[in-house]
Amino acid sequence: MTPSEELMKDCIEAWGEGNIGPVREVLDDDVVWISAATKWDDRLRSGGVHRGRAHVLLLLAKIATGYLNTACRAKEIVSSGDIVWGVFDFKAEYTGNGQKAAKTVTTEMAFRWRVRDGKVLEAQTFFDTAGLLAQQGQA
Repeated sequence: MTPSEELMKDCIEAWGEGNIGPVREVLDDDVVWISAATKWDDRLRSGGVHRGRAHVLLLLAKIATGYLNTACRAKEIVSSGDIVWGVFDFKAEYTGNGQKAAKTVTTEMAFRWRVRDGKVLEAQTFFDTAGLLAQQGQA
């Protein structure tokens, strides 16, 4: 595994276990985070383009208010130059929107990072928003 591939694996797997620290440490001050998730009411708040480390950390905090990540495992990570792609299986407990009891949700997520000198300059995420909403009882 290349250093950039290892960086993605370590960071995303830690995040999947509820530890955002490694991700926080590698974000460049001018990072751009793009999520393909569609913003629907207040159900998925991660969609759109988020610019700058402070805004990305705010985004990750918002995600954490609705999801307690419990597991994340890398399925495949590849890189070419400063671009790293990874596919991960995620599992979380959904607690958002006034849930009385947490619902276990799972999804496959793809990440695309541009990494330079050990810092993430760009991050992009892809996942099945409709499938996630259905598992949450919000389809």
